[in-house]
Amino acid sequence: MASKADVKPVNIVVDSAESTSGIPRRLASVPGVTIEVQRLESGDYLPAPHVAVERKTGNDFVHSILDGRLLPQVELLTARFDRVIILVEGGDVHNSRSGISEVALQGALSWISVLKGASVMYSRDAADTAGLVHRMAVQAQHGLGYDIPLRAGKPRPDDIGLLVQFLIEGLPGVGPGKARALIQHFGSARAVLTASEAELAAAPGMGAKTAEKILKVLLAKV
Repeated sequence: MASKADVKPVNIVVDSAESTSGIPRRLASVPGVTIEVQRLESGDYLPAPHVAVERKTGNDFVHSILDGRLLPQVELLTARFDRVIILVEGGDVHNSRSGISEVALQGALSWISVLKGASVMYSRDAADTAGLVHRMAVQAQHGLGYDIPLRAGKPRPDDIGLLVQFLIEGLPGVGPGKARALIQHFGSARAVLTASEAELAAAPGMGAKTAEKILKVLLAKV
């Protein structure tokens, strides 16, 4: 169970037509969640003002391709919101009884993602949908809660500013936040790497032990 410190307050706007799905009730039971029911012109859930979620069951998703509803819906959503998620709840869209061809299904999925810049996500059921919408709201309104180290991903970044941070993150005890603080404090990567132990220890967020480890690594002979 989440502690009070872990609860992040979020406001989620819900289309009134979703009331019968049971998802708004599930969301409202989550600590910190405030539900605002409106008649939305597009989208079913707004985890943030710039983010829209259109929920469809697996069968409805396939039928909306066949009857031509999906494309105008996605066009309207992407015109109004910065981030659009088509959330397909339950069912295997690749094995429906609708008779839709694999080419048509793949074409729709590709068009949504590649040409319209929207995302297609899948959920198992209503409970899973509620959990995903809540998580979207938390991250859209509060962020991830921590920085992702550049060194956790490949390939290495090409942007010079990111490369400088990438370099400094390689020092012992230095994560994304400390790397940016060091670069800002010293003015360049060269200045960080040539700083004395005392200068490093005096930098924001560092301390004597981290400075000692950095100098030990920089001066090590291997």
